[in-house]
Amino acid sequence: IWLPYKKRKIESEHRVFNTEWTNKYLCTVSKDKILCLVCRETLAVPKEYNLRRHFETKHPNLAKLNPNEKIIKAASLVKNLSGEQQIFKKVSTENDTVTKVSFQISKEIAAAGKCFPEGEFLKKCMLIAVSELCPEKRGIFENVSLSRMTVQRRIADISTNLSDQLKQRVSEFCFYSLAMDESTDLKDTAQLLIFIRGIDKNFEITEELVGMCSMMGRTTGKDISSEVIKCMNDKLGVDFTNLVAICTDGAPAMCGKNVGAVTLLEEFIGRQITKHHCIIHQQVLCSKVLKFEHVMSVVVSIVNLIRSRGLKHRTFRAFLEGEDAECSDLIYHTEVRWLSRGRVLQRFVALKEEIAKFLENGPIKFPELENESWNQDLFFFCDITAHLNDLNIQLQGKNQLIFQMCAAVKAFKMKLKLFRSQLSKGEMCHFPTCAQNIPQNKHAELGEKYAKHINLLIEEFDRRFTLSKDDDIQLKLIEDPFSVDPEEVTQDLQLEVIELQCSAVYRNKHRESSLWDFYKSLDDEKYKNLIEVALKTFSIFGSTYICEQTFSIMNMNKNKQRSSLTDDHLEDIMKISTSNMTPEYDKLVAEKRCNISH
Repeated sequence: IWLPYKKRKIESEHRVFNTEWTNKYLCTVSKDKILCLVCRETLAVPKEYNLRRHFETKHPNLAKLNPNEKIIKAASLVKNLSGEQQIFKKVSTENDTVTKVSFQISKEIAAAGKCFPEGEFLKKCMLIAVSELCPEKRGIFENVSLSRMTVQRRIADISTNLSDQLKQRVSEFCFYSLAMDESTDLKDTAQLLIFIRGIDKNFEITEELVGMCSMMGRTTGKDISSEVIKCMNDKLGVDFTNLVAICTDGAPAMCGKNVGAVTLLEEFIGRQITKHHCIIHQQVLCSKVLKFEHVMSVVVSIVNLIRSRGLKHRTFRAFLEGEDAECSDLIYHTEVRWLSRGRVLQRFVALKEEIAKFLENGPIKFPELENESWNQDLFFFCDITAHLNDLNIQLQGKNQLIFQMCAAVKAFKMKLKLFRSQLSKGEMCHFPTCAQNIPQNKHAELGEKYAKHINLLIEEFDRRFTLSKDDDIQLKLIEDPFSVDPEEVTQDLQLEVIELQCSAVYRNKHRESSLWDFYKSLDDEKYKNLIEVALKTFSIFGSTYICEQTFSIMNMNKNKQRSSLTDDHLEDIMKISTSNMTPEYDKLVAEKRCNISH
């Protein structure tokens, strides 16, 4: 019977190169291949017969050498090969390092909001420094590519890498929430920011920009919801199964009852989503209940009068310097900035005497500066806005936990009740500007007046920040599970809470460590439901602060000098500027070749 010839597989024979063949046939192993040290040919099979035949056929003169001469010759050839390989390895390493430096500098250019051509300026500075400090290294620095187009490509590559990292992290999220806000840039293009806040099983929180969607047409709830769905699918490839909550600025297009973006997203997902109106925005809206326009309008008019004309402004600053004033200038009021009103008032009060003296001989008079009642309102308004600013600053920042923000608001409400009680008694110890500038005999009379304004604030805070009983218990449970009544929590948590409260080990752990470490230490099976509630709560955005901060970065980058910056490049810069992740430089370098900058 005839059988077909079966081709031999060299790999299956497990042939191994014998180190003795190096001195015998002047061969070695290089990158898993048999290499002749003399002619640099590669041999297919590590078999002595093949090596001997090649050696005697191609190099008959060397085959006549005695064993000692062959050993010396082999050592010399191995040394030469190693030297050549080191040269190529050194060049390759230098090229990779130069490319990595190019990526790192490009990243810093984007994070600092600098123009792409700044790379060429930085390179000139580096070459000046290296020429003086270490001239022998100038050639390496000249190879760093930092031209405008190179920096542009590097920033785009880094942005793509960060997006890939985020996509990998999102696949590990147990739960996540979104924060959305919309604003217009210098070219009146509506830019929708979508941030994601997710948490994995190890309670590691990731807070990153998913995308910046440029909306050229209308910005209705339908348009916004469509952009969100498209962005989540295209850039992250995730569904909305693990979505817990959405935080917005409270605009009708976002939170409208019938056609708001969140409502339409709920229809698309097929279930209810927890909706949060940004806590910071609500705090700012609460402060508007104070009716002191008669104070603020005069302050703004005086500031604008002094600062709007160059000559008057210069004269005023010179006047302050001559008077040895506490501050060197006034501050413009900007309505959209959360802290502006309080800071403008504080600076105005600090320079009030100098302002009155400066304006007394001017053509425009402000009789309010001499009015006792107006001044008293100014002092009170300055103090209460300072307290409101302190709360606002406390609520700002990334990675804030929602129950900590709610606790800060609750504490402020208690402070307001204390202020109301003390003002009713004529005590102004927590209103330093009033205590310093208002005579003691008028504290009781004015205290009653200003206590009514404090009461308006309390009512507005109660209206906006009163949580439902279930939400309040859930937040209290996650913040301090040892202080809640097990009967108040849901049935699936009651037994777990009792078990936890009876554990002295976990009680000490909760007291001595952070909440993240405490919940990570819980037994996954024993406290399964409690851990799930904690994961959901930790993933919720309490405010859209991160969106507001990013809009500031957007306006800093897309300014009058860079008005032609494309939306894609602007999005790349936003991702790099806001990301907490580190680009994978080694991976980026491996995908690139180092091109010498022109």
